[in-house]
Amino acid sequence: MADHQHYPLPILYQFCVDVLQAVDVPPESAAMVADSLTRADACGLYSHGSVRLLPVYTRRLQAGTTRPCPNMQIVRQRKSVAVLDGDGGLGQVVGSRAMQLAVEMARTTGTGTVAVRNSSHFGTSAYFLQKTVATDMIGVVMTNAPSNMPPWGGRSPYFGTNPLAVGLPCGEENPVILDMSTSVVARGKIVIAAQMGQSIPTGWAIDKDGNPTQDAEAALSGAVLPVGGYKGSGLALIIDALCGVLSGAAFGAHIVNLYDEGNQVQNLGHFFMAMDVDAFMEIDYFKARMDQFLREIRSQPRMADVERIYTPGEIEAEATRQSEATGVALPNVAELDRLADRFHLPRLCERR
Repeated sequence: MADHQHYPLPILYQFCVDVLQAVDVPPESAAMVADSLTRADACGLYSHGSVRLLPVYTRRLQAGTTRPCPNMQIVRQRKSVAVLDGDGGLGQVVGSRAMQLAVEMARTTGTGTVAVRNSSHFGTSAYFLQKTVATDMIGVVMTNAPSNMPPWGGRSPYFGTNPLAVGLPCGEENPVILDMSTSVVARGKIVIAAQMGQSIPTGWAIDKDGNPTQDAEAALSGAVLPVGGYKGSGLALIIDALCGVLSGAAFGAHIVNLYDEGNQVQNLGHFFMAMDVDAFMEIDYFKARMDQFLREIRSQPRMADVERIYTPGEIEAEATRQSEATGVALPNVAELDRLADRFHLPRLCERR
């Protein structure tokens, strides 16, 4: 099959649901994970989509290092703060419960904050924010990640890419969804480059000896670099302190890698916050001000080689609309075909 075949979103979504249910993930949880993966594919974020993540999620579920039916528990709680133990469940499932709890508290107190421990890889942070802004809340999502980035001035990985994400509801405009790693690039993009035999830009990563490299394989043996130098390193530290240290989860080099084939849960930590806009001002007034704000930003004078100024989340929203119309353009789906064969399910090409 040629690279980048197009698959209708509902077909890709159902394929993911079928695979997850084949490894005993309950229907509601399978739907959450499938939604997260296919939304990532739809906006072109393949590093967090089905081709890369569904196979490793499945392996971990079968190995017992991710639990399909976690017994999640609130272990500490006050009026607007809680700590959730995810019991090693799928990150999308644990994260959805955490954000739901944050929103519930925010409805009463104006803000809700939930620290999460004992979780696993949760896909994109944007997945949770898209739901949060739909409830007229401002959302903040952070997570720590396995070590693949050195502290500023170091050459050995200690921090993860530790993304920070913020979502803001708007009126007529697309919601603002900022979802950024604290590294120059998400490690998953280097994984994809290595799988496709492609080089990477200078400045993304160093090799194991601390030398700049364009070799994706060498980068995977080395480390990605923090965005903005010492600034990105500082952000990664703060995020890991909130997600790992504060929650009681693993932090720094103590986090188990997603691709670890041993018998350990990842014990990732997350940090979720919801803010009820109505506690600050009328929601319609806020949305109108956000619309004005974004339009003014896009109307600013552009540099000579820039056709359009984008606000966070716009490019992804446009790509998603295109995928909804024409199907998701996936790279090589051989891994997904192998999953289908293993669980005696129809391949993607057989569902079209």
